[in-house]
Amino acid sequence: MQLNKKTDYALRVLLFLGNLPKEELTTIDMISEKFHIARNHLIKIVSQLAKLKYIETIKGKGGGMRIAPDAFQVKLSQIIQNFEPGFEVIDCEHNQCPIRGMCRLKKVLDQSTQAFLAELNKYTLAELLPQSIEERKDIGKKLNIPIRVL
Repeated sequence: MQLNKKTDYALRVLLFLGNLPKEELTTIDMISEKFHIARNHLIKIVSQLAKLKYIETIKGKGGGMRIAPDAFQVKLSQIIQNFEPGFEVIDCEHNQCPIRGMCRLKKVLDQSTQAFLAELNKYTLAELLPQSIEERKDIGKKLNIPIRVL
């Protein structure tokens, strides 16, 4: 299974924001530059993250965005399901497959998808962030950003 680019970028935004110091604001332009993501595409993703209350946005001069405190406890499966249009791996109905109803492939793939989501449900966003000070320093150095002190 492969996540779509929108989901991938949403996770990158959350991880970037999660590494910043608590009150630090950043901009779409900064994230676009750091991750080489088209600004127009990023605007839509940030808007959806804000609607989901995973990030806080501050408008106006000196504004920007930061991660919402509650976002750290959100399960990875929930974040992904908010950005993926669906998890149906194959669609036997739409293609009118001639062996529909006799084939077990769809059932196996659906069970695999549920196992995938169950595994993702074991982790929060906070658990994806660097845990040691050394890891946080490495991230800060790599991205040239200040880092969150836990």
